[in-house]
Amino acid sequence: MLVTSEMMQKGKIPLLFTGGACNIQSLTGPIRNPGRDPLTAWLDAQGWSYYDPQIHPSTHGREYVWGIDGPEEKRARKLAQLRVYEITADTIAAVSVMEIMDDARVGRHSIVWFNGGQTFAPPGLGDLDQLVKNKALQQQIGEMAYQHLLAYLKAGRQIRHELPLMLAECPHIVFVNSFDELQKAITILIPKLIKTSVTL
Repeated sequence: MLVTSEMMQKGKIPLLFTGGACNIQSLTGPIRNPGRDPLTAWLDAQGWSYYDPQIHPSTHGREYVWGIDGPEEKRARKLAQLRVYEITADTIAAVSVMEIMDDARVGRHSIVWFNGGQTFAPPGLGDLDQLVKNKALQQQIGEMAYQHLLAYLKAGRQIRHELPLMLAECPHIVFVNSFDELQKAITILIPKLIKTSVTL
């Protein structure tokens, strides 16, 4: 069940926080990322509540409102029993990585889901190997802008490779590379976390 910011304001606390990759940049502006739709459908089928900060008219009936959703998103991430962060090839995941590191710092249970693998290939740019070979783009935008794009793709790729290594010994963070692995991890963790919270 989707828990909205308005529901949280009335006291509802979600079991899970499902964050990570949100809007994807396109030629016409940002478009909604459909990557977590299978997850939310599965969570609905399990009867587990979740807060998803990708607020969009198609799912929430409105756009994200910073004054309402910003504070409630932070509360949901803090209070949920389990956090799931989707990392895709389309977005750099910088904010998600900061949230994951914060969870590791304070001992919150979280799952990092590489949805589509650990590739970073923004639409229109491709991955680093493709960009290196794109001499037409290099000439079109100039050397300085091209070098910035290369650095951007290198950073995105490095984030995806270094994060699991940096948190390899963190007992609260689990990394998964497929939807099947994600389902298994949630299925194992949720009952344990619920039991722990009841006994506290």
